[in-house]
Amino acid sequence: MRHPERALALIVLAGLTVRLALAPYSVGSDLAQFYGFAGTMLKHGACFYSYADSFAYAAKGWPYPWPYVYGPVLAYLLAGIRVLVGGGVETFWSGGVYHVYVDPRWAFSVKLLFITADTATAVLIYLLLRKKGEWKGLIGSALYYLNPMVIHVSAVYGMFDAVSLAVFLLGLHLRNRENISPAFQGLSLTIKHTLLFPAVVSLWDYLLEGVGGLKKAALLFAGAAVPFLPLLLLCPSSLRTLPELMQGIEVGYPLPLSYSMNGFVSLLTYFHEAHGVETLIFIEHWYVPAVLLLFLTLVRHSFERNLVVSASLAYAAFTATYWRVNPQYLLPLVAFLTLVAFNIRGKVRLISLFTAFYIGIWPILQPSEFWFHVHLRNPNWTAVRFVGRFTIGVWGDVPYVAYSLVLSILLYALLLGSTLPYLKNLKAWFSERVWVRA
Repeated sequence: MRHPERALALIVLAGLTVRLALAPYSVGSDLAQFYGFAGTMLKHGACFYSYADSFAYAAKGWPYPWPYVYGPVLAYLLAGIRVLVGGGVETFWSGGVYHVYVDPRWAFSVKLLFITADTATAVLIYLLLRKKGEWKGLIGSALYYLNPMVIHVSAVYGMFDAVSLAVFLLGLHLRNRENISPAFQGLSLTIKHTLLFPAVVSLWDYLLEGVGGLKKAALLFAGAAVPFLPLLLLCPSSLRTLPELMQGIEVGYPLPLSYSMNGFVSLLTYFHEAHGVETLIFIEHWYVPAVLLLFLTLVRHSFERNLVVSASLAYAAFTATYWRVNPQYLLPLVAFLTLVAFNIRGKVRLISLFTAFYIGIWPILQPSEFWFHVHLRNPNWTAVRFVGRFTIGVWGDVPYVAYSLVLSILLYALLLGSTLPYLKNLKAWFSERVWVRA
C-alpha cells in the first residue's frame, strides 16, 4: 500500500476531530469524582490510600461515595492536572434532586489525557498489525479509533481505560526488548487492574520459557511495584487498606441494567428485579467460568505462542465472565477483538469483527446526549440536540438485557471457538508423557 503513514494520519485526524468536537461539551459522573480524588492526593500525598475509602466522602470534597479502587498512577496524573488547570465541582440539593456541576476546564483537560492515550492505542494497533500487512494495520486502527463506543468512553463520558490499555499494548509492541516489555505490562496494572487476565497470560508466556523467562516475570512484577514505592517509603501504613480497596464493591445485582454488559448476569438480575427470584448465588460464582475460560486460553497459548492473540482472548474471557462489566471495559475489548480478527482466520475472525461492530451500537441505543447537560451548569444545547440526532434513546431494561446477552454469547463463541480445538493437543501431550514414563 502506498503511503500508509498518510492513511494512518487521515484516520487519526478524522477520529481526533470527532473527539475534540464532542469533549468540551460533555461530562461523565466519574470526572466529577476524579476531581475529588485529585484533591485528596494533593492534600495527603503518600498517605493517599488511608483516605481512599468512601468514609466521610463529602468532607473530603468528593461528590459521590465511590472509593478509589485503582493503582496510584491515575491519582498522580489527576493531581498533576488539578495543579495545572484548577477547576472545581459544585454539589447541592434542590427540589429533592442532587446536582453535581463540573468546571468544563477540568473535564476537558482530563479528557485530553484519555484522548491522547486513545490515539496512542490506535497507532499501536497499526504497529502491531502491519507485519500482517499494511492494509490490515490501517483497517484495524480505523475499526478501533472510529468505533462509537471507544469515542463515547474517552471523549463523551470520560474514563481512563485507554491509558492502561496503551501502556499494555506498548509492552506488547516492544516485546523484542526483553528488559522493557514486561515492565510496561506490569505498569498497566497500576493504572487499572482490569488488564489482570492479559497480564496473567504474559506471565505464563515467560514461565513457559523456563529459567530464561524468570527475569521477564520479575520485571513484570517490578513494573507493577515501582509506582507504589513513594507510598511505601513515605507512608507505608496507608497501604494496609489497599487489598480491601482493590477488591472493589461486593458482588451484587449490577444496576442500572442499561450499564451492565455481562448478559447472563443482566438476565439473572432482571429475573430478580422483575419477578423477585433470588439469583445472587449464581452471580457470586462468576469466577468459575472465568477460571475455566482463562485456563483454556493458557492451554491454547502453550501450543500457539502468539502473545498478542492470547492476551486479547484473555481480556475477552474477563469481559465475558466478570459480574460487573461496565461500558468502559468494552473500550479495551474493541482493541483486543481487532487484534484477534487480523491474527486468526476463519469463523473466529468473523465473530471478532462482528462483535467489535456490535459493541459500537450501545452509545447509539443510549440517550447519550444526557452527558452533555446533566453535569454542566450552562450546557451547550446545540451540542445536546446535535448528539440527540445520532442516538435512538432507548429506555427500559429489556432491550439492554437482550443487547448484553447477545454480546456475552458472541464472546463465548469467540473464546470456545478459538481455544477448544487445542484441547486435542493437550490430550496428545499428556498421552506422550504417560508413554515416556512407561
